[in-house]
Amino acid sequence: MLAPFAGVRAQGQTTQVHGIVSDQSGETLPGATVILKGSSKNGTVTDLNGNFTLNAKVGDVLVVTFVGYDSREVKVTSGDKSLRVILSDNAKSLDQVVVVGYGVQKKSVMSSAVSKLTGEQLDLGNPTSMSNALKGKVTGVMITSNSGQPGAGSKIRIRGVGTVNNSEPLYIVDGLPSENGIDNLNPSDIESVEVLKDAASAAIYGARGANGVVLVTTKKGSKGKVQVNYEFTFGIQNPDKKLDLLKSDDYQMLINEMATNSGKAPYFSTKSNVDTDWQEVVRNKNAPIVNHKFNVSGGTDKSNFYVSAGYLSQQGIFGKGYSDYSRLNFRLNYNTTLLDTNTRVWLNKVRLGAIVSFSRATTKGTSIGNSEVGGLMASIDMLPPTESVYQTDEDKLKQYASTYPNHVLAPDGRAYNIIEMREIVNPLADLQVNHNQRTIPINHTYNFNLEVELLKGLKYRGTFGLDYYNTTTRGVVPVYELNATSKNSTSKVQNDKSDAEFWQQENVLSYNNSFGKHNLCVLLGMSLSSRHSEYLGGADFDLLSTDINKAYIGTATAPEEQSQIWGGASDHKLASLFARVNYNYDERYLLEAVVRRDGSSNFSTEHQYATFPSVSFGWVFTREKFLGKLPKWFDYGKVRLSWGQNGNENIGAFQYTTMMTQGKNAVFGGKVYTGMLPAGYSNKDLKWETSEQTDLGLDLRFLSGALTFSADYYVKKTKNMLLSMPIPLYTSYSTMTVNAGSVKNSGVEMELSYRKRISDLSLAFTANASYLKNEVTDQGNDRMGIDGITGGMGGQVTYSENGHPYGFFYGYKTEGVFQNEQDIANHAKQDGAKPGDLKFKDLDGDKVITANDRCQIGNPIPDWTYGFNVNSEWRGIDFTAFFQGTIGNDIYKLYRRS
Repeated sequence: MLAPFAGVRAQGQTTQVHGIVSDQSGETLPGATVILKGSSKNGTVTDLNGNFTLNAKVGDVLVVTFVGYDSREVKVTSGDKSLRVILSDNAKSLDQVVVVGYGVQKKSVMSSAVSKLTGEQLDLGNPTSMSNALKGKVTGVMITSNSGQPGAGSKIRIRGVGTVNNSEPLYIVDGLPSENGIDNLNPSDIESVEVLKDAASAAIYGARGANGVVLVTTKKGSKGKVQVNYEFTFGIQNPDKKLDLLKSDDYQMLINEMATNSGKAPYFSTKSNVDTDWQEVVRNKNAPIVNHKFNVSGGTDKSNFYVSAGYLSQQGIFGKGYSDYSRLNFRLNYNTTLLDTNTRVWLNKVRLGAIVSFSRATTKGTSIGNSEVGGLMASIDMLPPTESVYQTDEDKLKQYASTYPNHVLAPDGRAYNIIEMREIVNPLADLQVNHNQRTIPINHTYNFNLEVELLKGLKYRGTFGLDYYNTTTRGVVPVYELNATSKNSTSKVQNDKSDAEFWQQENVLSYNNSFGKHNLCVLLGMSLSSRHSEYLGGADFDLLSTDINKAYIGTATAPEEQSQIWGGASDHKLASLFARVNYNYDERYLLEAVVRRDGSSNFSTEHQYATFPSVSFGWVFTREKFLGKLPKWFDYGKVRLSWGQNGNENIGAFQYTTMMTQGKNAVFGGKVYTGMLPAGYSNKDLKWETSEQTDLGLDLRFLSGALTFSADYYVKKTKNMLLSMPIPLYTSYSTMTVNAGSVKNSGVEMELSYRKRISDLSLAFTANASYLKNEVTDQGNDRMGIDGITGGMGGQVTYSENGHPYGFFYGYKTEGVFQNEQDIANHAKQDGAKPGDLKFKDLDGDKVITANDRCQIGNPIPDWTYGFNVNSEWRGIDFTAFFQGTIGNDIYKLYRRS
C-alpha cells in the first residue's frame, strides 16, 4: 500500500521530496532507508518520527526499505505536498529498530548490547508498574521487589551489582532523566523500553551510565482518524504459597518435648484447642485490583497528538485497609511541523514537540516490609498457633483493664489478645495502631523539543525539560499497649514534606549521510542539568483525635517545647559535552566511537571533570560473498565487540569535604554553649567511580526473521569505589572516605524469540537466561558488614570481602546435631554445646570452634536469572503466560525463636 504524491513543480526539475514512512497500523518507522533507484549516492534515512527529505525529479523511483518489512518502490509524481509510504510486515518485527541515546539505529547495524521491549510486550498481563512489566523479560536485568506491598518499589540491577554504593541504573523518559525511577508511569503509555547494558551503548551518558541505562519512549499519535480507546480490567490477588508452619497439635507436642529434654515441666499441661493460622488472619482474601485506561490519538500531515488518562486501585494481599495503593496518571504528547518548504536547501523544516505528564499516587499504611526482627511479617511467622486473635476470657479481660489500660480494641469492640513476646505482637492490633499513615507522591514533568533541518542530513535538536516531584507523608500513632514491651504512652502525629525540582537543557547536532556503500552518522552535543531538593518535617504529641482524617500538628495539645521540627536541602549540577560517530560499510562492517566529558558538583575542583570513551565493532558475516550461498533458513549473522568506560557520580554531595556536626556542647559559667566540630576528615582527592566493560556478542536470524537468537559474554570491572576505610583512632575519627575498592561482574546472556502467523492465528515465544558471577576484588584487608538483624536475633548477616560476592552470608557450617554427651566430647570444643544443638565444622582444624571457623555459607546473588513468555492471538482473543525466576541464590530465613 502506498500513496504516491510528491510536491514537485515540473517534469525534469529537481526538487525536495518530503514524506513519511509507516507500517500498516499507522506507526511511523524511524531509521527506514530511502534511496533513489539506480543511484548509490542519493539516499537518506527517516528520522525519529518517520519523516524524510530527498532531492528527486518527477518520474524518479524511490526505494524504501526497512528491516523486518517488505521493500516498496514509489514513483515521484506531481500533486500533493507530501509522500506517504506504508510498508508491510514480512514477519520480522518492528523491534529491529531501537532507540539509543540521542537517536535511533537499526538493530542490524548496531555494534553494542541493547535489549528492547515493545509496548505490546510490556502490557502483557496488565502490569501495575513498569518494574513489574520488565520482570523476566530482559536478559541480564535482575529486578527484586522491596516488598509485596502495592506501590512498593523494586531494585533494578543491570549486569549485577556494580558498586557497593548506589547501583541504580539511569532512567531516561523521552530524553529527560527521571530522578524518581519509572514506577510512576502508566505502562499502557509506553511505546518501547530499551536497556543499554554494555559500556559502548551507555557511554553517551558518561558519568551516569556505569550501572546501565533504561530508555523509555512514550506513545505518540499518528496520521489518520482520531482513535478513542478505553480499557477496564478487574482482577483479584491471592498469595500463591504459604509458609509451612506447625499446626497447634504438632506445636504443643514439640514444645513439651523441648521442655522435657531441658528437665522442665511440660509447657502445655492441658491441651489447647486453639489453632490459629496467623497467615490467614492477616491475609486479604481476593484482594481486588482495578485499572481504568483511556487514550485519544490522531494526527495530520503536519501534527499528531496522544492524550491519555489512567487510574489504578490495588489492595494488598495482607493487612486489608492498611496496605492500599492508588495512582492517577495523565499524559499529553504533541508534535507539529512549524515549517516545511522545498523552496530552498537550507532551513527547510522545523518541528516542535511537547510532552506533559502528571502522576499522583496514594499509599495507605507504613511499609509492611520483610523484617524478621519485628513487624507484621515477623509476627505472623513466629506467633504460636495456640494463641487466639481475640481475648474472650472474662477474667483476663479484667486483668487487661488493670495491667494494660491502653490495650487495643477492634473496630467491633472486641479486645485483641495480648501476647507477651516482646516485639512479636498480635498483627491485627499492630496494623490498627502502627499503620495509620498516608504517603502522597506527586510528579509532573514538562518536556519540549525543537528540531531544525539545517541542511541535507544536518539537523539540530534542542530540548528543555522540567521535572517537579513532591511527597507528603502524614502518620498518626495512638496510645496503645500491645504487650508489656511494645507500647506507646503518648499519641503522636508526624508530617513530612519534600520537594525536588530538576531541569535539563540539551543541544545536539547530527549529520547523517550515505556515500555509495559508506554510511556515516556524526553526533555532537552538550547537556546542562540541575537539581534542587529540600525537605521539612515536624512532629507533635497529645492529639485531640487520632483519626487519620482529622489528626494534624494543629490538633496536638502537648507543651510547645515538646514539638519537633527538622529539615534540610541539597543541590546537584552536571555539565557535559559528548560526541558519537557511527560508520558502516555496506551494512557489513560496523564501527561506533563515543566520548563524553562530564563535570559534577559532587567532586572538588581538582577532580570535577572526567572523560569516558568507548568503541565498538561489528561484522555482519552473512553479507560476505566468500561464504557463498547461504541456506534459505539462515537469514542473518553478526558478531559484536565493544569496550568502554562509564562513570558513577551518584555518590552524594560534599563527600570530598567535611560537614559540621552539632551536639558537642560545653558549660561555662553555668551556661550551656552549643558546640560544633568537623564530622570527619576531608579528602579533596576523591574522584569518580569508573566502570570498564568488555562485551562480545552474537546476533542470528533464521526462517525469514521468525526465529532470532542473541548471546553476549561480558566482563565488567568497577574501580575507584568510594569506601570508608579505618584510620588511627588518635585522629579522633574511626574512618575516612577514599577511592579504594573494585568489583568485578562477568557473565553470559542469551535470548531466543520465535514469532509466527498462521492465517488468523498469531504465535510468539520468547525466552531469556543470564548467568552472572559477582566478586569484590579489592576493598582493603577488612571484611565489612552490610546488613544485620539486631536485638540478639542473629547479628551481622551479610558481608563484603575480597574474593567473595557482594553481600554474601557469613557464618558457621553445620555437620549435623549432637546426639549425646559422648558425641560432644568427641567433637571440637564448642562452648555451651548440649545434646540436640547444631554441630559446627572445625574449619581451621584447631579442635576449638571459634569465630575463625566461620566462612561464606550463602550467596544472595542468583547464578542464573531466566524468563519465558508465551503469547497467542486469534480473532481478538488472546492468551498470555509468563514465567520468570532465579537459580543459585540463597535466602536468609529466620522463622524460629526460642
